[in-house]
Amino acid sequence: MKYWYKIHKWTSLICAIFLFIMCFSALPLIFGREIAAFNQVSNPANSVVVTAAAADLSVSRLAETAVARYPGYDLRAIYLDHANQTIGFSLQGAGKGYQYTRLDLNTGQFAERSNQQVKYEFIQQFINFMYRMHVDMYLGSFGRQVLGFMCGLSVVALISGLWLYAPFMKTAAFGSLRTTSRRGYWMDWHKLLGIVTLSWTVLLSISGFIFVFAGPAHNAWNEHIRREFLQAYEGKPFPEQRISLDSALASAKTALPDRRITGLELPQAGGKMPWHYTVRTQGEGFGAYVNKSVWVDAATGEITAIPEQPWYLQAFSMASPVHFSNHDTLPLKILWFVTDGLTCIMIITGIYAWFVKFSPDKGKAAANKQPAVKPVRPVRQSAWQIWRLPAAIIVLTLFGLIAPLAGREWNDASALALAIPLVLTVYHWWRQ
Repeated sequence: MKYWYKIHKWTSLICAIFLFIMCFSALPLIFGREIAAFNQVSNPANSVVVTAAAADLSVSRLAETAVARYPGYDLRAIYLDHANQTIGFSLQGAGKGYQYTRLDLNTGQFAERSNQQVKYEFIQQFINFMYRMHVDMYLGSFGRQVLGFMCGLSVVALISGLWLYAPFMKTAAFGSLRTTSRRGYWMDWHKLLGIVTLSWTVLLSISGFIFVFAGPAHNAWNEHIRREFLQAYEGKPFPEQRISLDSALASAKTALPDRRITGLELPQAGGKMPWHYTVRTQGEGFGAYVNKSVWVDAATGEITAIPEQPWYLQAFSMASPVHFSNHDTLPLKILWFVTDGLTCIMIITGIYAWFVKFSPDKGKAAANKQPAVKPVRPVRQSAWQIWRLPAAIIVLTLFGLIAPLAGREWNDASALALAIPLVLTVYHWWRQ
């Protein structure tokens, strides 16, 4: 056990500050959309596209309207947001850079990012600051890799801490806090909060680690497939006459009728895919997070390839939704906020208990100042008594984190699963 203790101690001390930065900076980001909506004066809209409902028009017609708004720019990609009923257009002009405009299909009005106004500039600056601290600590790719490595190290710290949990709980019931010493008191808080937040922290750390380091694997595979496939097109001229966007989307829909189209990239002379439309599609449930593209010949409209990612890249693709896309409702966001806050406290209590170890005299004096709490009676516990509540909390939290990825109909069950561990913890802490 002493080796596990050393592993837990040193891995925890190394990654503690970085893990705290990531967890603390994530607190406002959980409510990022709500904060942005509150801080936004308006979503500036310009002229209505046409009198007919925009949702009933073809993508080609809408794209023509978007391009007409930006003389000298060419359309590069479109993005379809089915949930919010919007379609985005990315345009590029020679020597002018990029422009992005979004069309609300319900109102038929455009909105540009550059025209958005905010009530309080400091709120936007604060959110941007917290986002950068969460992503790369203002250190660019180096900071991103450091945080990714710390995510991996935190998994080692958490798993080693789980290994140490049972030996330290042989004579202490779940939720009990010792008051005989200052260090014991804070260590009990550390163990209690560590169990409550274990599944959440481990899963978010693993997904963060994969999110950072799986990118090169995705890029390498995509580049390999692209180069191998396009060898047959080498020497062919750029297709000046191309099929319409609607025809390209229809071809992709015919090839994958059970998937929704989420975007389309146009061929570019000198680009990575000069002879093809790249149509991106989305499945249902867990399949919504596995990328599948359809390559449509820009001149003929034929489906030339539907690249299938290997299983490990498909598994890696789940890291992003686990980290970002499984807490879209307000109850889930509140529960994530609470769990994230408890994780921050868990880190602080662990660091504090370690420092108290080196000041025993002060620790004894402080122990006498602790609030009067009924001493916990040491009773030898069986393995079942030690693990029944922690195991239930771990399983329920995992379910609560993963269930929303199967579809929005699971959001309520997910919220309940995440709330039960918190209620159980408060109940047993209060009873002890």
